[in-house]
Amino acid sequence: MTDVAETSRSGTARSRTYTSVRAAWMPMAALCLAFFVEMVDNTLLSIALPTTGRDLGSGTTALQWVTGAYSLTFGGLLLTAGSMADKLGRRRVLLVGLAAFGVISLGVLAVSSTGELIALRALLGVAAAAMAPITNSLVFRLFDDAALRMRAMTLMIVVGMSGFILGPVLGGTALAHVGWEWLLLVNAPIALIAWIGVRLGSPPTIRRISPEIVSICRARP
Repeated sequence: MTDVAETSRSGTARSRTYTSVRAAWMPMAALCLAFFVEMVDNTLLSIALPTTGRDLGSGTTALQWVTGAYSLTFGGLLLTAGSMADKLGRRRVLLVGLAAFGVISLGVLAVSSTGELIALRALLGVAAAAMAPITNSLVFRLFDDAALRMRAMTLMIVVGMSGFILGPVLGGTALAHVGWEWLLLVNAPIALIAWIGVRLGSPPTIRRISPEIVSICRARP
């Protein structure tokens, strides 16, 4: 049995599927990395708020929006991102989202006020919304076997939730050595690596995103 199989279904393009999670290591690693970075950004910057406030002269209310702006746009645009993926193709929208996430993160170098940082975080939430339901959906396209799909989905959820939980720990550890700006700058190389993995390892067919996938993403904190 080969590790990679070519399958074709009526109404869809010819797509590549895998016969084991290990064989799909490249797209799985890329999708897990994309899901990890979008989830860790929910909490990564929270530990740096006092430092950020001192550097930018921010008040408590403004600092709350630094974290809240990301969550607001992220959660609010998931359904819109799913609809766009239905029309344009899931992999294409994910690649655009990853590219935008990396480029926007670099914008922290130009931030000089709290308002600019809030706007930056809101834009990052938009890019993350274009990634979240699609990373989960693309996992299903990698395998034809239901058991493999469930195993891969479980792995992705564990990785994503680990990012959400470990965000403050990772942020605090990084702040002991670098400035708070690096908590956002690190997104750029991570997004680039994930972009390459998705581009090379994920099949470029177009299939409809299940509403259940979007519901799962919306239910996550």
